[in-house]
Amino acid sequence: MSMFKILALLFALSFEMHVAMAADWNSSFSFDEFVKSPSFHKNVALFGDSKLVSDSSSIQLTESVSGSKGRVFYKRPIKLFKGKQRNSVSFSTYFSFSMPNEISDVLGFVMVPSSLDLSLFGKKDKSSSALGFLLEHAKNETVVAFEFGISKRGNFARILIGRPESAKIRNLSFVGDLMMNNGGRLSCMIEYEASSKRMTVRFRKSGSVKLFDPFFSFSVDLAKLWKGGEVMVGLSSANGNSSNAHFLHLWNFEIRHPPPMRMHSEPLVPTEVSVEEKEGRGGSEDRWRMVGALLLGVVCGTMGTMLALYLWTICSVRRSMVVVPEECAMKTAIEEGKKY
Repeated sequence: MSMFKILALLFALSFEMHVAMAADWNSSFSFDEFVKSPSFHKNVALFGDSKLVSDSSSIQLTESVSGSKGRVFYKRPIKLFKGKQRNSVSFSTYFSFSMPNEISDVLGFVMVPSSLDLSLFGKKDKSSSALGFLLEHAKNETVVAFEFGISKRGNFARILIGRPESAKIRNLSFVGDLMMNNGGRLSCMIEYEASSKRMTVRFRKSGSVKLFDPFFSFSVDLAKLWKGGEVMVGLSSANGNSSNAHFLHLWNFEIRHPPPMRMHSEPLVPTEVSVEEKEGRGGSEDRWRMVGALLLGVVCGTMGTMLALYLWTICSVRRSMVVVPEECAMKTAIEEGKKY
């Protein structure tokens, strides 16, 4: 019976590994380029003036007119909690965008509960902020959102946590150069550490070897805001008085596992993904899936074999109990012969 306990334990571990891999896969996404296909519309929702530019594989967030606004949301729910205690997990999201060097241009990152009707975000709002649609159409919902841009005084960030109708918007300023050359791109890395309950936002210009700088950070406890629920994430853009379009070139989101203690705490710097890196990343994921599938197959096959042997043994014992030994059969025949 100990062998069956071991096999059962291996089966349980293999099943949990498959469930964990599936959960991580469903809660992560990567768009190194945006392509018009049925899967794109199943996973991505566009609102306002945003549209897919097929010839450049990018999303145009705003039109080339003043007062334009556009939003893009990933429609599949993101699971930010695990275990029976519903502890929040760490995550990181990275996107590359371009917008003109105008003071009124802003871009925002938004997290809303999955129960919220996303079609509300297609409605217009009177605000010049990238978060204005939350203030008008999601007043009673719990959200985490912030926007950043350039003002006359320099870089700024506006943070919204909680219910828009009652939460206070926090204003931050940070030092650094967010100005982009014509046609240049800016990359943004957002990281949430569940242990410290802190969200950090960093920037890097295209082609720069420097780590994400400047940056700003703020405290937020996602476990208290969404008690065991699922969320959806999105990006929002507004060009204010500018008449230039904003573009989103790539976007990914990943659930992060705690790194080994010996690793440096500085985050790795994402770069523009090349074809070789895409193939390498896909190959690594496929290898892990193959290992999990092989392990599950071996465990299932071994358990099936052991069960078949066990049933065969039981049947053999039962057959031996009903068969008359040959010696006894001969003795009985002789005794019967003497009687006659």
